[in-house]
Amino acid sequence: MSANNSTLIKLGAYRIHSYQLRDVTFQYAESGTVFKDLTMTLPMNTIVHITGPRGHGQSTLLKVLAMVAEPSRGGVLINGQNASEMSFEEFLPWRLEIGYTFEMGGLLANRTLLDNLMLPHLYHNLSEPDAIREEIRNVAKRFRFEGVLDRRPATVSGGLRKLITILRPVLLRPSFLVMDDPFSGLDSETSRELKKMIFEYRERSEIETIYFTSRDEMWPSRMESGQLWVENGLVEFRELKAVG
Repeated sequence: MSANNSTLIKLGAYRIHSYQLRDVTFQYAESGTVFKDLTMTLPMNTIVHITGPRGHGQSTLLKVLAMVAEPSRGGVLINGQNASEMSFEEFLPWRLEIGYTFEMGGLLANRTLLDNLMLPHLYHNLSEPDAIREEIRNVAKRFRFEGVLDRRPATVSGGLRKLITILRPVLLRPSFLVMDDPFSGLDSETSRELKKMIFEYRERSEIETIYFTSRDEMWPSRMESGQLWVENGLVEFRELKAVG
C-alpha cells in the first residue's frame, strides 16, 4: 500500500479556481438521458446544496462534477483545461484536488479502518506513513472510534462505515469537495462535529468549494449554502450565497 515514487506529491499545487461543464450529455443505458447539452459555470469558493425532486439526477450531477462518471458527450473544463481529454497521468494532480464522498460504500472490506483512511495518502505518496497515521489517530479520537481502528468495515456499525467514507477524502483537504448526502446515517453529534471539522479546513483555505446533496433539509441551512435546483434535465441556481 505504497506509491512507486519516493518523492512526496505536494498537495495544493493544482488548486481549482474555475470549473465548467460544456455541452455535457449524460445517459444511462437502462433509463436513458439524464442531462443533454448541459453548459454551466460553477461558482467557486462557496457552498452549494444540489437539490430538486428525487430521482431527477442530483447524485448523477455530483458524479459528473467529481469526474467519477464520464459524460456521454461534452467536456469538463478545470481552470480552463479540458479534463475530459487528459490522460490518467495528466489528470491525477487534479483528481487529488477533487474529493468525492460516496453515499455509502467505497471501503476495502479486507483492510482495517486505519488502512482505509491511510490508503490514498500512501498510494499517491502524499504523506509520510507515521505522520498520516498520527493524524488519523487524532481524528479517530475526535470522533470517538480510536478503539476500533484495527477492525475491518464489516465488523463496525453502518454509521461508522459512513463516517469513514466521508473522512477519507476530507482528510486530503481537496480544494473542491463533492459530497453525496453526507449526513444521513450519522448521529447528530457526529454530524455537528463533521461540519465543524470541514469548516475548520475552509477557514484555513484547505477546502474552498463544497457541492453536496442532502435528504435532511436541516443541514443545508446549517451549512449556509446556496441552492442549485435540478429537475427534468435542467439545472438552475435559485440562490447563491457568498460564504467566507
